[in-house]
Amino acid sequence: MKKLIALLLVLVMSIGAMAAFAEDEDMVTYLEEHPEAAGYVSTWIAEDGDWRIEVFDEDGGLKLMVVHKLDDGSKEDIWEYAAAMSPDNKLTAVPLGLHYKQDVATGDWDVTYYEDGDAEFEIGEDGKLIWKDLKEDAGKGLGFDKIGNFYGGRWMKDDIEVVFADWYDGQYDVRLYQRDENNEIVKDAILKGDYDAATNTLTATGDFGDETITAVFSYNENNQIVWIEDGVSTVLELSIVTD
Repeated sequence: MKKLIALLLVLVMSIGAMAAFAEDEDMVTYLEEHPEAAGYVSTWIAEDGDWRIEVFDEDGGLKLMVVHKLDDGSKEDIWEYAAAMSPDNKLTAVPLGLHYKQDVATGDWDVTYYEDGDAEFEIGEDGKLIWKDLKEDAGKGLGFDKIGNFYGGRWMKDDIEVVFADWYDGQYDVRLYQRDENNEIVKDAILKGDYDAATNTLTATGDFGDETITAVFSYNENNQIVWIEDGVSTVLELSIVTD
């Protein structure tokens, strides 16, 4: 279904001449055509932590997922949109958005509520992202803070696995695992990190074995995560993509 939304976005944007595409590997991304949209591409978290919005530049356009954790966290309500920038610098969704309930462990859809959602998104003067659900007015009154796109995913630094596990009470939770030749964990750590929206960096500190380390994580021009420690930069290798 996500591919369907992406296809519909490409169709609508082609009709409206809102994006230019070259063939094959020369395809122009949406952000290259519309750099003013870059401020939206991030993960955004509501104050209570049960709501988040993820904005991606992929499949030829911007995709948004509004996620609401339910009950014990085993289920999530998800609103999924494809959107483009409007002349007044809002994100306007293609009015074919999805709303469904998903099992977190399996990724299976339990319920599909509708497939004709519509929405607008806008960054306010206070820097918060506001979601205006034009179908059912869900999420009314919520403001979302930018925390960067470090949320989710597993990366490698030599024999150390780096997991951007979650975000709690204003900080990232970053897990480190070092394994031996038998794939057994010999050292691990939980780093707590603060996100700096001005520099789009995450600075995390914690005890890794007998050593206290502070690592700064950022993205390079190739959209790879860079680990900086004691002035030394290491480009991490993507291991597993997680939701």
